[in-house]
Amino acid sequence: MKYIDSSLKKYLDELASDSPTPGGGGTSALVAALGIALVAMVARIALKRLDPARRKSLSRTIKVLEHLKCDTEQIIDLDPKVYQEVMAAYARLRKLGKSQKTQADVEAALANSFRLQADLALLIVMAKQMLGTVDRFVKGSIANDLVVSGALLDGAFRGAVATARINVVYMKEGKHKRHFELAIQKLEEKYRKVSF
Repeated sequence: MKYIDSSLKKYLDELASDSPTPGGGGTSALVAALGIALVAMVARIALKRLDPARRKSLSRTIKVLEHLKCDTEQIIDLDPKVYQEVMAAYARLRKLGKSQKTQADVEAALANSFRLQADLALLIVMAKQMLGTVDRFVKGSIANDLVVSGALLDGAFRGAVATARINVVYMKEGKHKRHFELAIQKLEEKYRKVSF
């Protein structure tokens, strides 16, 4: 199912159901896309009020925001697929027994799930950096929407990191596990340094 093409009501109803998908990872991507879309709206409104000399810089920022929004929208639909791959790998492990191959399949599925959420977290870092850029061009009450966007991005980042981290918790292989834990820490440090 393509959640990105469904209605918001349908998504919320499915999210509230007893099905594990959509879940936290895809919803973090949805919240990130909402935050990015909101800052893009503010940027477009501000663009109308700028003199031509300053429009070029803000226009470039809007293009970056559009790319970030598209990437986060894709994760809304990718996350449930990656989750199903993790569940399928665990099902094979239970059915076929623990072997080097079945355990490696689980590790690979967990790593893919981790990477998707780590990628989402990085997209959110980039979007948060754009908030400061757009803020320099904004005047008046529309600046409040940047505050809302920042709050959405904060929540989405926390969700993406939590979902990435839970995959690491279930990993068995020490070397990869340490590598992924370090990657999470670096993402968190990067996010903390973004000022808005």
